[in-house]
Amino acid sequence: MRAAPRTEAFVGQPFGVASVTIDVLRGEPLLPLSDERFTLLEANGRALYPVLKQQPVRKLLRGLLGKEAPRKVTLYYLFLGELPFDLSPFTPHEQGVHVKPLRDAAGHRRLLLEWWQQYTKRYEGLLKDRAYPPVAENFLIASLSRRLNLPMPKPRRGLFNRNEGKEDALSYLFVNEAHRLRIDREMLREEPLEQSKQVALSEPIAWPQKDSNNNNDEEKLEDVRVEPLASHVPAECFYLRFGNFTNYLWFRDLNKKWQGDLGNMILRRGIKRGAGDRIQQQLSLRENALAKILGPQVIADAAIIGLDPYIEQGAAIGILFQAKNEVLLAADMMRQRREALTKFDEAKEQTIEVGGQSVSLVSTPDGRVRSYYVKHDGFHLVTTSHTLVERFLQAGQGDRSLASLPSFRRFRQHFPLERNDTIAAFVSEEFWKNLCSPHYFVENLRRLRSSRESLLLELAGYAAHCEGVAGQAAEELIAADILPSRFATRIDGSELQAIAGGYLDSLRGARGYFVPISDMPSNDVTVKEAANFQHFKEVLQKGLGELPPLSAAVHRAPGEAGAPETISVDIYVQGSLRQKLGTVGTWLGQPAEKNLQPVSGDLLAIEAVVDFPTPLAGDDGSEHHLFGALRDFRSPFVVKNGAIQPGAGPAELVRGYLGAWPKPGLLTWLTGAEEAEGVEPQPIGPNMWQAKQEDFLLLSFKPEVIEQVLPQLALQPAERTGQLWVRLEDLTGTQMAENVNALGYMRTRETSVAGSRMMNSLANQLHLPRDQCREVAERLVDGTFVCPLGGKYQLYAPERGLETWISSALPEQNRFMLNEVPEDYRLPMLNWFRGLTGNLRLDEQALRVHLEIKMTEAALP
Repeated sequence: MRAAPRTEAFVGQPFGVASVTIDVLRGEPLLPLSDERFTLLEANGRALYPVLKQQPVRKLLRGLLGKEAPRKVTLYYLFLGELPFDLSPFTPHEQGVHVKPLRDAAGHRRLLLEWWQQYTKRYEGLLKDRAYPPVAENFLIASLSRRLNLPMPKPRRGLFNRNEGKEDALSYLFVNEAHRLRIDREMLREEPLEQSKQVALSEPIAWPQKDSNNNNDEEKLEDVRVEPLASHVPAECFYLRFGNFTNYLWFRDLNKKWQGDLGNMILRRGIKRGAGDRIQQQLSLRENALAKILGPQVIADAAIIGLDPYIEQGAAIGILFQAKNEVLLAADMMRQRREALTKFDEAKEQTIEVGGQSVSLVSTPDGRVRSYYVKHDGFHLVTTSHTLVERFLQAGQGDRSLASLPSFRRFRQHFPLERNDTIAAFVSEEFWKNLCSPHYFVENLRRLRSSRESLLLELAGYAAHCEGVAGQAAEELIAADILPSRFATRIDGSELQAIAGGYLDSLRGARGYFVPISDMPSNDVTVKEAANFQHFKEVLQKGLGELPPLSAAVHRAPGEAGAPETISVDIYVQGSLRQKLGTVGTWLGQPAEKNLQPVSGDLLAIEAVVDFPTPLAGDDGSEHHLFGALRDFRSPFVVKNGAIQPGAGPAELVRGYLGAWPKPGLLTWLTGAEEAEGVEPQPIGPNMWQAKQEDFLLLSFKPEVIEQVLPQLALQPAERTGQLWVRLEDLTGTQMAENVNALGYMRTRETSVAGSRMMNSLANQLHLPRDQCREVAERLVDGTFVCPLGGKYQLYAPERGLETWISSALPEQNRFMLNEVPEDYRLPMLNWFRGLTGNLRLDEQALRVHLEIKMTEAALP
C-alpha cells in the first residue's frame, strides 16, 4: 500500500521553494541519483530546477531489494507564483500531487538551504564524472548562487583545482574543461568596475638565459645532421615531421580510423570534437585518390607545424612540404584550395605581399576558410596564419629557425635521421616562451571568454524562457538579472554579432575558426587580465619553472607473415627534471644497469629503482629495487549497485606478488620485524606470506605464488639502463582479459549514459523540448555525441514515464543501471593489443622513455 506523498512548499521571491517525498514502488533495479527519469513537472512550467535528495546507496537500495515496503525519494524544487498547483513527480512513473504553498519566511529560508545543499551536491558529483560535460549545471550553479545570494561550493582537491600548482598552470596553457568551466563561473559573477580599467601589458616571464643542459656542447652539436625542412621552420613552432608523404598519409589515416582521437584505441570516447576537420576545412586541403598515388612522387618531406595548440578555437597551424616536383606540387596545392571557392559562396581568392613575396590567400569573412599558401626555395607552406607565413620566410633566410637551436640539434643527436622514424615530434623552449607570453595569455583568455560568452547567452536565454522572462538579447537578460550587470564587457572594441545559427565575434570570426592569436594585435589589458597573468606567472614558476624542450619519435616495424607489428615510441625531455617531477622524481634512484629477468607466468610486471628516505631503504646509497607483478587469474568481480565491484577480499581478488632487492625497504611496512629467513613461505598475519632467497624478499597473498616465482628471481644486464621497467603480455585467451573486458564495458557504458544523461538533464533543468536536447547539447560541448558502444541516441517513450534519451546499444537490462556485461562485448584494445614493454631513465641531463607496443592490423589503417 502506498503512503500519501508528503509535501512542503513556501512562497518567496524571486522563487518559492518546495519538496515532495513520494513512494517508488518495487520494480526494475534503479539508481535514482544517476537516473534523469526521476524529475517533476508542472503543467504551466512553474516548477523549476528540481533535484533528488542524496541518500546512502544502501538506504536507497533497501526498499528495492525488500519484498514488502516500497522506498521513498525526496525531490526539491523552486517554483513561480503563489497560487496552489498540481505537480507531476516522475519516480520514474508519473504520479500526481496537489501543492498548497504557505507563507513562512523562516520555512522558506530553511527549505531553500536544503534545496541548495542537494543542488550543489549533484553538481559536485557531476564534476567528478569525467565522462559528463556539466556545462548547463555549471551555468545554473554560478547564476543561481549570485541571484539568490547563496554560497558557491568551495573548491576541493579533485574538484576545481586538483593540484594548485602544476596542473593549474597547464590548465591555463591548454585550456582544459576544468579551466573552461572556471571561466564560465567568473563571467557569471558581478565584477567591480575597477577590474575593467585599462593598464599596460604586463612584463613577460623572465626565462633563464641559458641552454637547458648548459653543457657548452654547441660546437659538437654543429656537426649533427638535421633535415633541410627544419631550416625553414620558425624556432617557436611545434614540429611534427613525417619524413615522407607515405608516413603523413599513414598518420592521417590512423587518426581518421579512430575518429580523430587515438585515445579511442583504449576506451572509446563519447564526444567527437572535430577540431581536425575544422583545420582541414580552414586550410582547404583534402587529398583525392590520385593525390595519394602521386603524392610520394612530388613530395620529399612533410611536417605539421604551428605556433600554438589551440585547434579547437582556431590555431596558427600549417602543413609544410619539401617538393620533389615544384610544378606538380604547386598546381595541386592551388587546385585543392580553389575548391573552397565553389563550396563556400563568400570565399574569395587574393594575392597579398608578405616580406616582399607574393602569397595566395583563400578566405571567408567568418574565418571558416583561411588558407595562406606560400613557397620559398623548394618548400611549400599552407597555413591559417599570416604571422606564420612571415616567420616561415624569415626562418628560411636564416632568422631563428628550428635548426639553429642547440636543443633541436640535441634532439637530432638523440634521434638521428638514420633511424628513419615514421613520426618525429619536437617542441622547443621557444614554443613555450611564446605560448606563455603576455600577448598570447591575454588574447587566449579573451577568445576563450568570447567563445564561452555565446554559450552563456544561449543558456541564459533558456533560463529566462524557463522562468517566464521575455527577451533573449544580452541587455534584456541583464535587466532580468539572469546575467550580471557587467557581463561580456570588452575593452578591445569587439562584440558578439547574432547570425543565422549562432554568433560571430566581430574581430575574431566564427567560434571554432577564430583568427589565430599570433595574428591579433597587442593592446592594453584590464586590471583583471593583468592580475590573471601575474597569477599564472606565479603558479607556473612555483610549480613547473622553466618548461623544457620535449621530443618524441614513433617507429614502425612490420611483423613477418601475419605477426603483430611493433610500434616503438621514444620520448626525450631535455633538462634536469627531478625537482619538477615532485615526489616521483625525488624517490627514483640512480639509473641501474641491471634489472629482473622476466618471470614466467607474469602478465603485468613493474620494477623500479628507488631511493626512499631513511630508514625505509637505508642511508648507504646502495641500489634498491622494488618490483611486483600480476599473474593470470579470474578475479571474483560481481555486478552490484550498478557497478562492477570486488566479490571478495584483497587476498582472493588478485594473484600476484611484491618484492624487493637487496633490502626490504618499503616492504617493512608489510613485514614489520618478522622478515623471512628462508625460501619456504612463512605467514605474515592471516592473509599474507613471505619468503627470501639470497637478497630477494618476496610477498604474496598465496604461498603457491611464492613457490612458483622465488626460484626464477635473478638480475640480468638491462637492455636499456634506467629506473623503471614495465612489461604487459598479450592478454588474448587469458582469464585477466575477461576482467579487463568487464571493467572496460562498465566504463564505456558510463560514457554512453553520460551523453544521454546530459540531453535529459537539459529538458529537466531548462524545460527544453526533448526532441531538441541533443542538438543543444552538441552545441554546448562543441562536438558530436557518439555512443562508444556503437549505438544511436534516440528518444525512448515508456508507458507511464517521460520520453528519455537513451542509446540503442544498451540492452534492456542495462538501460538505466548496469546489471550484467553482455557476452558479445569486446573492449577495442583487446582486438589489437599483443604486448608492451617500457623503460624510463631519469638523470641530470634528460628524461628518456622507451615503449614497444605490439599490435595487429585491427588497430592500423
